[in-house]
Order: sequence, then structure tokens, then C-alpha cells
Amino acid sequence: MLKSLPANFPQTFLPERRLLGQLLAFAGRSGSGSVTEISDETGIPNGKKTGKVEPMIHFTRGMGLVTAEKSTGVWRLGRTPLGEMVSREDAFLSEPVTMWLAHLLLSRRLGRAAPATGVADPWFVLFAEGRFRLGERFDLNAYLNLLTERHGAKQYLKPLAGLVTRMYSEGTSFADAAILSTPKNAAGELLFRREPAPAEIAFFPAYAVFLWLIWDEAFGDVEQMSFDELARETRILSLLGWDGAQAAVWLDWLADQHLAQLDRYTGSVVLLRLVKTGQVIDRLYSELV
Repeated sequence: MLKSLPANFPQTFLPERRLLGQLLAFAGRSGSGSVTEISDETGIPNGKKTGKVEPMIHFTRGMGLVTAEKSTGVWRLGRTPLGEMVSREDAFLSEPVTMWLAHLLLSRRLGRAAPATGVADPWFVLFAEGRFRLGERFDLNAYLNLLTERHGAKQYLKPLAGLVTRMYSEGTSFADAAILSTPKNAAGELLFRREPAPAEIAFFPAYAVFLWLIWDEAFGDVEQMSFDELARETRILSLLGWDGAQAAVWLDWLADQHLAQLDRYTGSVVLLRLVKTGQVIDRLYSELV
């Protein structure tokens, strides 16, 4: 069963794509060991009291790339079907398509939990719930205030807010995907702006994978439902940063590719899934040149 990550799971460490790739490779081999053993085999740095191994495990789990269980000090990792595909085709998460999908999954809602919370709640707050609360442009204090409102006045929240936003400006992390930009206001103060997901066909399979995975988590026993309800419950349009017209182009692509059947006769789009999640994952990189 899907569980949320601890709010401060990154500690002070960004998700470095190279390290995520090394952990993904490890999960496909033995996949089992203590933090020290995983560090020795992957080269992911780890100190005596803290280090990057466990934060990278949590990041890859939140991104839907690995399954992870810990018992008596031993981690047991396995690659998900998505993790298998990424490891085979984009081992170090260098493609913006991979980064966008990993980002969307990290920022997704935790099933249909009420009140709504995220798998990695600081990301869910910023990219799903925060669109209405923070507006188009916002500063770090506004984001921090929103985190404090949800999690209480915790000392770790200020550095955590800085880490979440910095993830999208560091080249070793997710800067190349251009997910969060940093314009300045008239006074020269640094602001943040969430960028919409690229409305390019090369990215459409990744959004399909995202839709199928969150559909499985929230409505696993249902194959046909209203897209409006899906969007409302999963926050998919907020996470993509799209309006209805942009979504319609992508939905038409899903139909053209025979992944879903669209019924618009009811007034809103009703989606019927025509293929299983694994078949959608198989096509993740199909539109890349």
C-alpha cells in the first residue's frame, strides 16, 4: 500500500540524478543491504550519522521508480515497471521527459486521502494545492508560510522550503526540465513561477504514464470515468499547469493512439482506458526523436 514520505525525508540533500540512477541500478541487482552496504556498492556518500543513501531511497520511491521496505536495519529495494523502463532507456534521468514524469509523481496526491495530502507533501503543497494559495508568482516566505500552516512551526521547514525550490535550479538535479523558473519583481527580489508542462507530443506518453499510475492508485477498480472527476480528485491539471483546452489536445492524442476512448456526449469527457498500465509504460519514450 502506498504510504506518504516523512515531511523532512530529504534532510538537506537534493535528488541528484546521477545518484538516483546508481540507486536504480542497485535496486535491479541485489537490491538489499544496510545503508553502509548500499553506500559501498553504489558510491552514494554516507556519513556515520547521516548521509545521502536514505534520502535517495525516499526520492526514488516517491518518484515511482522503486519499491522500498526497511526491516532490522536492512533495506530491500526493487524496481517498479516504470523504474525498469527508466533504467533501461535513461539510466541517469537525463531526459527532460523522465524528469517531468519523476517530478509529477513526486508531487502527486496520496491516493484519495482526506484531507488531501501528498506522497511527498512539500511538493504536493507547492505544485498542486499552491496554485490557488500562492498565485502565479510567489516568494520563498509565502511557500514557507503555507508549509507551516499544514505542518506546524517546525525548525526544518525553512531549509526544506529552500531545498524544494533549489531542486529545480541545480544542474545536477532537475534544472534542465525547466519546471520552476525564477523571475524577479520590479524591486529585483527573487520570485518563483511554476512553468506549465510542455505541450509537446514527445512528452505526451509521460503524461499518459502519470495518468494511468495515479488512476490505478485512486480508482484502481474503475476503467471508465469522467475526466473532470479524475482531475478534481488527482489534481492532474494543477500539476500539469494546464487549462481545459490544453488538456483536450493531449486527450485527443490518447484517443488517436488507441490508449483511451473518449465520450464527449455527456457534456464532459468520459475516458475509457483501452490498455493496461504496463503497455503505457512501454511507450514512455516512443515519441522521442
